[in-house]
Amino acid sequence: MTREQRQYGNRQEHGILGPEPMTVLTDVLLAVAAVWAGSKILGVSETPVHRCFALSFFLIALGTLTGATIHAVRHTSLVRWVPLLWRITGIAVGTSVTAMLAGTFYHMLPTEYADILRWTVLGLSIVYAAWIWRDYRFRNVIVFYSVSMAFILGAMGLSYVSTGSPGAKLVAVGILVSFAAAAVQRSGFKLARHFNHNDIYHVIQLLGLYFFYRGALLL
Repeated sequence: MTREQRQYGNRQEHGILGPEPMTVLTDVLLAVAAVWAGSKILGVSETPVHRCFALSFFLIALGTLTGATIHAVRHTSLVRWVPLLWRITGIAVGTSVTAMLAGTFYHMLPTEYADILRWTVLGLSIVYAAWIWRDYRFRNVIVFYSVSMAFILGAMGLSYVSTGSPGAKLVAVGILVSFAAAAVQRSGFKLARHFNHNDIYHVIQLLGLYFFYRGALLL
C-alpha cells in the first residue's frame, strides 16, 4: 500500500464516489430536484415571492452539490479543498433559508413593506456568510437554519390560520418534514452500511422539497 493510499484511502476499494457512494448520489439527486423545482417556479411567474423561492431552490442545489463533492473527495488527495467546500456548503444552506424568508415577507406583507425588509434579509445573509466563512463548523449552520426555519414556520402557520392559504400550509408541512429529516440525521441511525443517516436525511428531504415546491407554486 502506498503512502497516499494509507493517508487518503484506496481508490480501487472505494471507487470514484469514495466510501460513501449513496451519500454522494442522494446529494446529487437533491441538487437535480432543486434545480428542476426552481426552474418550474420561475416558469409560473416572476413575482418577487416566486423569484425568492426559486433562488432558495437554486442555493439548495449549490449546497447539495458541494456537499456531494465533499463526501467524494475527503478521502483522497483532494481533501485540502474540503474547508473551502464546507464554507460554500454552509453559506449556500443558510442563504437558501434567507431567500425563503424574503419570499415569506413578500407573501404576507404589502410589496412596499417587503421591499424594505428584503434589505434587512440581505444584510442578515451577508453577516451570516461572513460568520460561516470565519467559522464553518456545521453546528453554526444548524443553529442559523433551525432558528430561521422556525420563524418561517410560525409565519406560514399564521398565514394559513388567518387566510387559509394552501401554499402557506404546504410550505409549513415542508418545514416540519425538514425538521424530521434533520432529527434522523442527528440521530446517526442507518439502515445499511451504504445507507446511513445522511442518506436517509437526503431521501426525507426530497419529500420536504416537494412540499416546498408545491407550496411555493400556490403562494
